[in-house]
Amino acid sequence: MYEIRYFIAAAFRNLFESKVTSLFTAVTLSVALGFVGAYLMLFINMKSALDAVSEKFPLTIYVEDGISRTQRDALEKALKSDPVVTEFGYTSKDEALSEFTGAHKGERPLIEGLGRNPLPASYDVRLKPDAGVDAATKLVESLRGMRGVDEVQYLQEEAGKLKELLRSFRIAGIVLGLGVLLGVVFISYSTLRLAVLAHKDEIEVLKLMGATRPFIMAPFLFEGVIQGVIAASLSLGLLYGLLRAFSGASALALLSPSGLSFLPVSVCAGIVLAGGVLGLTGSFFAFSRTLRM
Repeated sequence: MYEIRYFIAAAFRNLFESKVTSLFTAVTLSVALGFVGAYLMLFINMKSALDAVSEKFPLTIYVEDGISRTQRDALEKALKSDPVVTEFGYTSKDEALSEFTGAHKGERPLIEGLGRNPLPASYDVRLKPDAGVDAATKLVESLRGMRGVDEVQYLQEEAGKLKELLRSFRIAGIVLGLGVLLGVVFISYSTLRLAVLAHKDEIEVLKLMGATRPFIMAPFLFEGVIQGVIAASLSLGLLYGLLRAFSGASALALLSPSGLSFLPVSVCAGIVLAGGVLGLTGSFFAFSRTLRM
């Protein structure tokens, strides 16, 4: 326990002895890790928004204005008999107009100026969560061929395109993440190498006194961990501040009705842990290479 306290104290002493270098490193590392945090936050929010869109009324049937009662009965019978349909609800033209004007009060004069209700009646259909794409597509095609049906909007089709985009975003994020992580290791390596060189004489004295390699290395390893943890914490704080500052922007609200949500606690802990591990890795390579000189 005494040795650990000594190593930590030595690490903080090294940091304070080179304040400018330590501050520059912390800021650089925090910006780099901030990119990773920003990517994860966007990815999680995009996935959450996509799941919400896919689950809420993924299929809407717009019926013709002149649809007969017989045609409506046939349509409802087809929905009841299909195994992938869990429930459905009918919205009349008047109800659709009431909902629209309630949500868009500024558009009421425009609607009233038309002299008629331009909105169609519709059925909102909820499918089973485990409904296969083929079965759902087959249902959509059969509904589009029924009399009295004007259009069938299948949000899962759009969701499928968004999922493809999300997969591409994930791949790009992996490439970006690897690049950033390598950059973090390199920055930590460069900084800690300077720190080791600054204490080269002290290291030589310790070696002559019989100090073991782990004992000499430990303060620098702790210094790398501390730098990584501080940088990761700063990046999360900066990211949270930016999120709060722009949470009301419409661009962010497009991803989620309530705006973007911050990273889960587990992800934040993972970023802090990753910062410490990357700092440790950089300091290990820096010390190992310098000690061989």
